[in-house]
Amino acid sequence: MSSNGAEQEPQTFTEAILGKGIHQESWAKRWMALEPSLRVALATAAFAALLFIPYLGAVGLWDCWEPHYGEVGREMIQRRDYVFPFWENAWFFSKPPLTMWMQALGMQVVGAMRSEGALGLYTEWGMRIPFALLSITAVSLLSMAVARVVNRRAGLATGFVLATMPLYFLLTRQTVTDTPFVTTLVCAMACAIIGQLDDTTKHRAGWWYAFYVFAGLSTLAKGLLGVGLPAVILVLYALFAVIPYDAASLNAHLRWLLEGSFRAEVREGKQPMPVLWGQMYKMKLGTGILVFCAVAVPWYLVLSLFDGVDDEGKLFWYRFFIHDHLNRLSAGVHTTTPGGTFIYFIEQGGFGIFPWVALVPGAFALVSRLRPRSSDKADHLALIAALWVAFSFTLLASSATKFHHYVFPVLPGLAVLIALFVNKLWEEGISAHVMSLVFGLVLFILVGHDLANNPKNFTDLFVYNYDRPYPFDLVTKPIAMFASRPLWVGDLVTLVLLCVGAYLAVGVFQAKSGSSVYARAVALLCLAVGGAFLVPMAMRGVPATPLMGVALFLVGAWVAWQAYRAPVDARTSLWLFASALLLVGAMSAVRGFRAPVASDSLLKSLSAPVNVKMALGFVFTVAGGLAVVAALQRARVMLYGTFWALAAGFALWFNWGHWVDLSHHWTQRDLFWRYYAQRKPDEPITAFMMNWRGETFYSRNQVKQIREPGKLKPFVSQPGREWALVEHNRLGVLRQAAGTDKVITVIDRDINNKFVLVSID
Repeated sequence: MSSNGAEQEPQTFTEAILGKGIHQESWAKRWMALEPSLRVALATAAFAALLFIPYLGAVGLWDCWEPHYGEVGREMIQRRDYVFPFWENAWFFSKPPLTMWMQALGMQVVGAMRSEGALGLYTEWGMRIPFALLSITAVSLLSMAVARVVNRRAGLATGFVLATMPLYFLLTRQTVTDTPFVTTLVCAMACAIIGQLDDTTKHRAGWWYAFYVFAGLSTLAKGLLGVGLPAVILVLYALFAVIPYDAASLNAHLRWLLEGSFRAEVREGKQPMPVLWGQMYKMKLGTGILVFCAVAVPWYLVLSLFDGVDDEGKLFWYRFFIHDHLNRLSAGVHTTTPGGTFIYFIEQGGFGIFPWVALVPGAFALVSRLRPRSSDKADHLALIAALWVAFSFTLLASSATKFHHYVFPVLPGLAVLIALFVNKLWEEGISAHVMSLVFGLVLFILVGHDLANNPKNFTDLFVYNYDRPYPFDLVTKPIAMFASRPLWVGDLVTLVLLCVGAYLAVGVFQAKSGSSVYARAVALLCLAVGGAFLVPMAMRGVPATPLMGVALFLVGAWVAWQAYRAPVDARTSLWLFASALLLVGAMSAVRGFRAPVASDSLLKSLSAPVNVKMALGFVFTVAGGLAVVAALQRARVMLYGTFWALAAGFALWFNWGHWVDLSHHWTQRDLFWRYYAQRKPDEPITAFMMNWRGETFYSRNQVKQIREPGKLKPFVSQPGREWALVEHNRLGVLRQAAGTDKVITVIDRDINNKFVLVSID
């Protein structure tokens, strides 16, 4: 691609991928007939569904949060009480009810409790689908809002970036309180953005009322944060961009409050409405608060008047508002990372948004240039997003209780800023943002290196205990790709060379491309060397070094021919380039053909098996390298295509594959399936020295909790066979506590690296 390729590129990324004639297709015409922002919403919803829905219920609930809340939802169904949450043998006051209501709804739809024994086969599908649908709605609605305020490109980028952020798609797959909290927060802010900034909307009041409804639902999902975050963000926005600070404006506001004649003049149109009062009317603040209260207040009011206590003897108002709000913020509650500083969430945020961390410097550079009181709506959107990120990060970083996933509310605002930078980068070109991309490359390298070396960082984003055993064999054993052998390094190298070579060849060998001999030689080198490597990868016993030498020699011969035809002033450098290729190619070919295949060091390197860690490092390196090449050539399509492919490919692999493999080690469902399949009637089960919540949910609260070894003997002394769940490292303690007269039989030891199911005879 030539250096002036940016001017020759299509005007949209869609045209670059599908071709300029795509708009003439009949289906494309029907699609284009839809309202533009609706197209954005539908496209992002479809992509998010592709990521989130497949395999969603294929695995059990992850310990400990999912089954904990799931059991509360199951108790709602069993007790037919959806107002007063219940856990095991006491009231449950630590979380609001929306999460459990959604779980109970899903369980009812799929009939999770219609039969005895194990919960229904589609229990997890029913429980997780409502959360995934809400997450898809949030992505779609936020994309629509950005598209209506800025343009379709920014809207599509918002949805794509947010949906492919690892923390977002991983929490979407969990039925935990943070998912409905953040997704309803996103929906509320999207409605507020449309109501405030979209000058074309005909339903401004409707969007603002939707904001209050979603804020109410967010409050029912997480508590005061649900209303506090959007309220503070909008107040800060008003302070920066809406409220005037001149004396005349202050006087007008006071006159409106104190003088009936002035208010009459405003109503008659003789005087303008003071800005702040006009803003309150625009957002329907008075009636909106009533709508919010109608959604959020009734449940809190009923529970606050309830005189029941939880398992710690606390009334609802104290447990929820004091212990789980004030104490969690100021003193720390159940935190597994005590003493963490603000740096904690910078690190976890980098992991949670990868690979988009590369565009964060550009997003922040955009924020540094925005004008809060500009007439450009994009600046106002950027301000709202920046305040969203800044306030959320400040609040959560100052909390004494810290979990990795607490950075979750920051992600949507950051996705909007990144999308705005993506839009600017396309419009203004790569040259205008060189330094932002340089610093972004540094972040990409640092974060990508850490993640490739320790993929456990991804899992730690959404689990409770970071010391829990990680199944490292999933990322260190060779990837089984073919029937006769695992995936090799050479397979990846060959694929990359052929793909890059084909991409370059399409551009540089066009008649009107005007590409240099060097650009064409690079394309030929990639294709030739990739083809040379393909042979030993497909056929056993074929050396790699001599074939690579032949490929280099042939490309060198082609360059020599081009040098012979070139003008005199361009021949010298071409002859030198051709000579180097011919010399290296000839030496490699001669040396390779003379040596035995077993001594071919290149073949040995290409035949090295690949595991997940190596594959991640390879993919991140190749993507980073292609992005650098694209930036140097000022090739927007190549740069965008590289990042889009990396983000989408990584998200699909993690959602459809790696998450499923990991899940078997974090759920107790598979163990309980075996228990219910092999037990006889009246054979009880105990959870020995463990309290991970899954045992309560999957046993329908029938499991016997034995927390002390001395209390196991009476349990195993009952007539008949007993069953037990125990952690692997406590199996010896269980054997000793059961006594030498008992036979302990392990059932499928390797299915879960944390727990094991045993029978006791």
